[in-house]
Amino acid sequence: MNLLPRLAGRQLLTQLRTTEWRALLLASWVAIALTTLLSVLGDRLEQGLLRDSAALLGADLVLSSSRPLTAERLQGLPLASIQHTSVIQFPSMVGQGDDLMLVSVRALQAPYPLRGELVTEPPGNGVPAPGEVWVEPRVMTQLQLQSGAQLDFGYQPLKVTRELLASPDRGSGFRSFSPHILINAADLEASGVLAPGSRANYRLLFAGPPDAILALDNALRPTLDSHERLHALSTDQPLTGNVLGNALNYLKLSALIALLLSAMTIALSLRRFTLSQHTRSALLLNLGLKPGQLIRVYLYQLLFAWALTAALGVLTGYLLELAVYQWLAELLPQALPSARGLLWFSGAGLGLALLVLLGLPPILQLARIPVAHLLRGDTPPRDRTALLLQGISLLLLAATLLAFLEAPLAALGLLLFLLLGGALFGWLAQTGLSLLAQPLARRLLLGRLLLMRLRQQRQWHRLQAAVVVMLLTLLSVTWVSRADLMQQWQAQFPADTPNYFLINIQPWQKAGVDSFFAERQLNTELYPMIRGRLTRLNDAPIKPQLTTAQQNHNTLRRELNLSWRAEQPAHNPLVAGDWWQSGDTGAISIEQDMADELGLKLGDRLGFDVGGTQVEGEIRNIRSVVWTSFRPNFYIIFNPEALQNAPSTWITSFHLAPEERATSRELLEQFPSLTLIDIDQLLTQLAGWLQHLGDSSALILSLSLICGLLLLSVTLLQALEQRRFESALLQTLGVTARQAQQLDLLEFLLLGFVCGLLASAGAEGILAMLHQWLLQMEPRLHLQLWGSLPLLAALMFVLIGSLIRRPLPLSQCYRLLRSG
Repeated sequence: MNLLPRLAGRQLLTQLRTTEWRALLLASWVAIALTTLLSVLGDRLEQGLLRDSAALLGADLVLSSSRPLTAERLQGLPLASIQHTSVIQFPSMVGQGDDLMLVSVRALQAPYPLRGELVTEPPGNGVPAPGEVWVEPRVMTQLQLQSGAQLDFGYQPLKVTRELLASPDRGSGFRSFSPHILINAADLEASGVLAPGSRANYRLLFAGPPDAILALDNALRPTLDSHERLHALSTDQPLTGNVLGNALNYLKLSALIALLLSAMTIALSLRRFTLSQHTRSALLLNLGLKPGQLIRVYLYQLLFAWALTAALGVLTGYLLELAVYQWLAELLPQALPSARGLLWFSGAGLGLALLVLLGLPPILQLARIPVAHLLRGDTPPRDRTALLLQGISLLLLAATLLAFLEAPLAALGLLLFLLLGGALFGWLAQTGLSLLAQPLARRLLLGRLLLMRLRQQRQWHRLQAAVVVMLLTLLSVTWVSRADLMQQWQAQFPADTPNYFLINIQPWQKAGVDSFFAERQLNTELYPMIRGRLTRLNDAPIKPQLTTAQQNHNTLRRELNLSWRAEQPAHNPLVAGDWWQSGDTGAISIEQDMADELGLKLGDRLGFDVGGTQVEGEIRNIRSVVWTSFRPNFYIIFNPEALQNAPSTWITSFHLAPEERATSRELLEQFPSLTLIDIDQLLTQLAGWLQHLGDSSALILSLSLICGLLLLSVTLLQALEQRRFESALLQTLGVTARQAQQLDLLEFLLLGFVCGLLASAGAEGILAMLHQWLLQMEPRLHLQLWGSLPLLAALMFVLIGSLIRRPLPLSQCYRLLRSG
């Protein structure tokens, strides 16, 4: 029983000296490491953000509103067996000494949370007591706080008593990623931070038996107002889960390239290996080994190879997961739970599937080698059964990869793009090689031989070019797009772009704020802001007059920030109509994109619900708005006579140079209830997210480059077998060994140069589309690609070719020709 494993082990030790087995092991190692990385990281994200949705919501059901939710809102609801509590969440600046920081504040009252738990240091239960604040580690670090320190919060200083390590109910959107502090709701009034008209999110949290929650859901949904939204576990997923789920899918699609290249490398290595095993298989069968036993010998070799690469791959996957998790740490709202233990072996499982599914068909072919092969060199014909088995294996492998990626449509789209793009680039490369070789054929001694070889090796050149061009294109797009995104994104902000927003300015504070800015000679202007919902068009309900797509427009799904002005904003040029004159009541100005997408035109009358009051106006002009200008911008601006009596707050933005940052501290000391938003902090955080996601994808694509180099080496080895015979023939006819080697290297040099040129063109095309359609940036030419990629690809081909292509002594040429 031990004979076959021992025989397989001895053969494996011999096979490990061959290049194809080393390439097979390296490709399996990369595939297992990548699969382990993405399975473990994906499970941690899913557990922390998707599967534990109840803990994220902090309840079974959440009623969210942009307006305060009073006790009257609960009247008539079936709350007999249901717990409930309220939360108020809003952005605010907090500080210690001269240091300020923008945070997301949650004002709580017991009991809280209704689902999940607050993890603090030191541990404890309940909510912060009045006068206390619990802060997350980022706040502790940035403001250099210690336990027991005082945190300035409006008019009310709070004592830091605990460090908040993890918490549910973080809200949605950007505020879920901002650093959080928890306070007691009793401290809100004393702080003066929230005033009428302030921007805040008000939530009612409910928890109870499933039947009772379902009854409450059915009772609440018909009564929802336009400013309310109901979140239930059965129908909603937190926005944070979608964001990081999309990030994970982006990384998985990047990994698909490496997995496909690994599979191709394994398949070609196994093909080359089995072709070299015909004589050995025939000898073993002649010595009495049965076909079934021969199959087991080779399967044992694959299993031994898998065990070795699985151990190394899981360890590598663990180290990569640590690195990627650290890169994404700033994206994560809180620490994630550990992955399930079995997922640490998912990479090993996929590696076994790759080796068995790709290795079984050629191994079964070895069992059919005729014993006469020892005498005549016969090989078994490729019958329909072998082809059917290979087809089934490839389909099972494709299904395995798509199941792992969990994004089948996106993966299929990327796979089709790679196949079609590879076929196109392969054909272009073969055409380009012919065009370059023709003038060389007239000038070089071996030029005509080179031209003949290029015609002979058309199929091989197409395969090589397809792999190398697509790989270099995708790597270039990843690196360059990340740099372009960061550089052009930062370049679109002039030096005087406002870097602070000031909101929640109450009408009685406006004069004081104006004086504060005037004394410091800060160029700024305050804008009134009123919240209202668009409800009517030309004296009729608006939604029935619109298409389905228009009804889902963002401006109709939420309350809009409205404003009123007598003069046209300097940063909003008009594209149609004229600005109104003094006393022209009932006139409004509309933003261009909103007008275009809703089909609105000059003369249309729009009706708005402003705090229960109906306000109407006629469109007199259409404005162009640059939303990234970081100046107060509005979809709708009214004539002053229409809205100046409506309850409003004021908003402004301004620029402070680094040496003027103390002004922000003075502003909050004089007006503690205002909300100051430091845009530099937000931009720095967003830049960090983009950088970390780019780094993670670049790491995976770097592993793809390793797989591509392995595949290139294996295919070059297969091509050089035939070239060895040709070189032997040329050397017997008078060509020197050095000239024969130069012929091979010249072929590789031209192939690499053409692949680099095509990769540059492909990368430029993809980058232009990304800039134009996705990033909304002006496309530009990347000269560094055209200068570096052709040289890099040519050097890569020549280097690999020179390492594996050794000159043949004349005696070896004679032996090679005699062997056929």
